[in-house]
Amino acid sequence: MKLNFFYSKNIKNEKIYLDKNESNHCTKVLRHKIGDQINVVDGFGCKYLSKIIDIQSDSCELKIIQKYTSKRKIKIHLCISPTKNHKRLEWMVEKIVEIGVDRISFIKCERSIRDSVNLDRLNKIALSAMKQTQNTFLPIIDQCINFSNIFDHISSEDRFIAHLNNKENKHLNSSLNSKRSRCILIGPEGDFTDHEVSLSCEQNFIEVSLGNARLRTETSGVVSTAILNL
Repeated sequence: MKLNFFYSKNIKNEKIYLDKNESNHCTKVLRHKIGDQINVVDGFGCKYLSKIIDIQSDSCELKIIQKYTSKRKIKIHLCISPTKNHKRLEWMVEKIVEIGVDRISFIKCERSIRDSVNLDRLNKIALSAMKQTQNTFLPIIDQCINFSNIFDHISSEDRFIAHLNNKENKHLNSSLNSKRSRCILIGPEGDFTDHEVSLSCEQNFIEVSLGNARLRTETSGVVSTAILNL
């Protein structure tokens, strides 16, 4: 039997506590009762087969029956300039979480149109996408960071910057190696400036292409995330 997926970071002493939103969805929307079994994920790679042992008006207490742990083979960090259109940005976050990503950092470039994002909204979308795909990893999402400061937040071994300034750039797919952590920089609709590309190269980023087509920023985010998962 396929069990419903829920999320909680409040896990201690072999017990799990669902917050008000998750509890309401569990007991009022899906009408689970005491004794029912459900799956709970913590966003860090663990899934818990659990049994409901207590239901309150704004919380739900569960007993852990079995714990399953998984690890991502490749850690992926997407650094991307936020799109002007909120809906397109939300669509992108949903899709890359479905594909698999560990961290999303929004960057303010010289040609960026926006310098902030609605983190609460994007985190809710990421959570929903994680549960929908029955993934166990919830990515970290960072507020906008100035491009010149983004390198302080990157620890990945494989580093790429995708842009259209040089038509001789190798495709991202042919630039991958066996390293276990990968980061890519995706610029705004107007692309990175030459100065931004130079700064990235000084930080050991490899210039790459995502193909001959001029992709939208959010499409580039989805395409590059899918390739980095290969």
